[in-house]
Amino acid sequence: MNSLLPHFAEPHWLWLGLLAMALLFALHRRAAAARRKQLAQVAAPGALAELTRSHSPARRRAKEFLLLTAVALLALTLARPQWGTRDLRGQTFAEDVVFVLDCSRSMLAADVSPDRLERAKLSIRNFARRHGAGRVGLVAFAGGAFLQCPLTFDYAAFEEALASVDPRTIPTGGTDIGLALQEAARALDAKHKTKLIVLLTDGEDLEQRGVKDAAALARTGVKVFTLGVGTPAGTEVRAPGPTGQMELVRDEKGVVVKSRLDEATLKKIAQATGGEYFPLGRLGEGLIKIRAHLEAGGGTTLSGTTSSGGVDRFYVPLTLALILLVAESLLGTRRRAITTVLLALGISFPANLVAATTNAPVTARDHYNAGTKQFAAGKLDTAEASLQTALDRQEESLQPAALYNLGHVRFAQGAAELKKIPGEKTIRADSERALGSGAAAVDTVTAALASDSMPVLVAAYQRGRGAKKELNAAFDVIRRALEAHERTLEKWRLALQDFRGSAELGLPGTNATHNAAVVERTIAELVDRIRQQQMQAMALANKSAQLNALLKQLRGRIPKDQCNGPGEDEPDGDEPGFVMVEQNRIPQEAGGKEGEEKELSLSPEEIGRLLNQYAPPNRRLSMSDQQGKPQPKQPKKSDW
Repeated sequence: MNSLLPHFAEPHWLWLGLLAMALLFALHRRAAAARRKQLAQVAAPGALAELTRSHSPARRRAKEFLLLTAVALLALTLARPQWGTRDLRGQTFAEDVVFVLDCSRSMLAADVSPDRLERAKLSIRNFARRHGAGRVGLVAFAGGAFLQCPLTFDYAAFEEALASVDPRTIPTGGTDIGLALQEAARALDAKHKTKLIVLLTDGEDLEQRGVKDAAALARTGVKVFTLGVGTPAGTEVRAPGPTGQMELVRDEKGVVVKSRLDEATLKKIAQATGGEYFPLGRLGEGLIKIRAHLEAGGGTTLSGTTSSGGVDRFYVPLTLALILLVAESLLGTRRRAITTVLLALGISFPANLVAATTNAPVTARDHYNAGTKQFAAGKLDTAEASLQTALDRQEESLQPAALYNLGHVRFAQGAAELKKIPGEKTIRADSERALGSGAAAVDTVTAALASDSMPVLVAAYQRGRGAKKELNAAFDVIRRALEAHERTLEKWRLALQDFRGSAELGLPGTNATHNAAVVERTIAELVDRIRQQQMQAMALANKSAQLNALLKQLRGRIPKDQCNGPGEDEPDGDEPGFVMVEQNRIPQEAGGKEGEEKELSLSPEEIGRLLNQYAPPNRRLSMSDQQGKPQPKQPKKSDW
């Protein structure tokens, strides 16, 4: 096969791609049949075309075609298309090489820096980084031999294996060069004509069979280059002792062991296989000499400019597949944009609204279309009436969609009520400021009651009246907020029922169940806000009652001619209590006279029962939840 022509490196993926396309096509057909069956259950055959008016079959077929084509292109990517040539320039060491590294204790001798073993490891690593182009492997040996890293192009894995070699790698003591050469020969690729082994050792072959085994390997085409590590003069060997400290190594007679480089043995091993011997040197010069020798005449390098056929082009179909997948996800199945608005905070919008009729609404569909148009125009009250009329006509094909859109309208009505009142932070700040003024006034009036100075009494009385007005004003703000919350809760409960009803009827292409869950969570959050504001109102009422009682005592000691006017005495009776908004019994100024208040004191248990009127379905509130426990921090909800 001509590698310059387009071809596939792994063509079996093409058959799997065809199978995947066939399965995907069958799934598309099955999904289409399921959609038709579901629509037939929702609407009568005559109304089906009207309900699916906004759906575009051509767009859906286009989406399916894009997805099938993307799967085909992914199969082509896995098959690895190849064509063309690539020039390889320069001169690199390109044969497979197995490095055989001596890790016996004699390699710990420090006649080269930092010691023989570390110098050999550093030289191998630098050579692989700078001159390596083919596969590399590693055999560690002492009295035994072990393949530390098989032939690989993964130089990072090779360096990791090289770094782990130490005198404990091979537990068997001694130096058996012959066994190491045999292990390295087994690691080489038998199909390669030239097989290279680079032996790094101090040459002390204690088993005395390295030359004999090297001659046997030469008959199989193995060439061994030897590198002597150390110096002929040698030095004492130091190794970690039982305490971890470096100690001199001694033989059985207690004589200090001195290791010397045996160049004669290494030269014989190299000559037996047609290789060469070089000293490693203090900076790894021996490996550089081996590379130069191979480039000069060993026939193991790639020199000049060569061409490599069959260049991978997998990125072409992969790029096209990604583009098609993005296009498929962005392509919708609707003929035109839907006439609707999103609910506040991210509720999914209606999926099958149709254009509103321009004539006066008569039929259920006319009222449905009119309500949809009114909703889009922001006319929430009229939209609610129109959609409710469409529901009352009892046309089965419109019931799910009308309920779904009516839920959106009512949720928007509740949100509009909340915009009419100050924000929660503003209400809380006003309440805290009024409570602070009330507390300061209580302290002032209490101190004045212990004094006989008339100016002090009058000043304390005037300050108390001002603080009381501020408490009443803050209480009135909370009252209006609670009234707005009550109206919002009423609308949101209806919206929750609408979404649940639409979900039960199984309207296709919408998120009625999701919307119902979102509305239920929103109601729960609003109930928590109401509970906090009612606790603030209780604090304001209690502080007002406390101040009212002190002002009554203070007024009894002030002459009437020092007061602002007649009819300002606070009546005796019960202290102001917490009042629910739907009962309209809020402490307020009556008849234009300060202090004449309509009051009703409630116990904590009664307040708890009233709070439950605001709870959504399956959620009850109790005063135990409100007292003695900190309010939980509401988490942010990403689906809003």
